Amino acid sequence: MLHADTQLDPGWTGAVAGHLASDRPAHFRLAFDRTGAAGRMVAGWANLRSRVFGLPYGDQGLLVRRDVLERAGGYADIPLMEDVDLVRRLPPMAALPVTARTSAARYVREGWLRRGARNLMLLLRYRAGADPHALAQAYRPSSRRS
Repeated sequence: MLHADTQLDPGWTGAVAGHLASDRPAHFRLAFDRTGAAGRMVAGWANLRSRVFGLPYGDQGLLVRRDVLERAGGYADIPLMEDVDLVRRLPPMAALPVTARTSAARYVREGWLRRGARNLMLLLRYRAGADPHALAQAYRPSSRRS
């Protein structure tokens, strides 16, 4: 599963083919499509979080066999944090030696620090029990209804 603004680096087919025999879900390393220290820092944190806490998120791409996805209950029908919800229900994930390169456009537009802090606050609110629908409105302010 890849976000629409994410592409896998060359060589991904071999890594994925080699892993498909396993029923263990997997994720890719995160990088952004723009160079710079801020992007490396944000991606580095995400990759560290994945290795240490086993919590990769959608920007990193998720490789999950259908039967494993179905046993985990599939994607929740929520407008935000569906990847966080799913990863928490999956068995421990393997890290594939392939990079998922994600668009940095939102970070560049909003500012790396501001966007990162906003994402972290939304995650903390979600983990504290906030309604994903309310979080989605905070994430996408232009979608607010009058």
